[in-house]
Amino acid sequence: MIESQFLFFYESTEAYIFDNFKENILFYSIALAALIGKMKESSKKNMLSAWIMYFMGTFFHELSHFIISFFTIGKPFRFSVIPSSTVDKLTGQKMITLGHVKSRNVKWWNVFLISMSPLLLFPLSFWVYSNFFNYLELNLWTVIIYVFSIVSLLFSAIPSGVDFKNVFTISTPINLIVPSILFMLYLFLDHNNILYIGGLF
Repeated sequence: MIESQFLFFYESTEAYIFDNFKENILFYSIALAALIGKMKESSKKNMLSAWIMYFMGTFFHELSHFIISFFTIGKPFRFSVIPSSTVDKLTGQKMITLGHVKSRNVKWWNVFLISMSPLLLFPLSFWVYSNFFNYLELNLWTVIIYVFSIVSLLFSAIPSGVDFKNVFTISTPINLIVPSILFMLYLFLDHNNILYIGGLF
């Protein structure tokens, strides 16, 4: 009897919250994303909580490094999403490293692509945004997972400080300029198609 009453109360509460959410979906999505972002930042104080909150994003961030390194003959040999504690040599502050990929053949001609590979998570997050509910039922819990997944991917789509450091340490001016020119040329030649894919117009 008590179990059935509790189940009825739970289902009624969930239905009420979800119905209210659907009526104000934009507001609640932004609020939920901000809450998840705040939880992610707060989790950095503890290695275990940081690993739990950042695991998904860290996995895809490091996976992008590994895949691009493999296809650009970077010869990746180590992939890790196990957190470790380090000390910044400049500031002396304790830092948590959530994952890393090591490659044997990082050169001036592939370091830019390997280091900037997490940017590929931006189109991946857009795919999740567009297709998530094609595979899962729409309810309160899947909405939470949906927003958490997108926030995690977007957080991890930004190359880390180490990634930028690698680019400027190993790269030559030509290596930085040429990809920029090619990207701008691509935008110019395929402008309409990019706008269509991005859903802007």
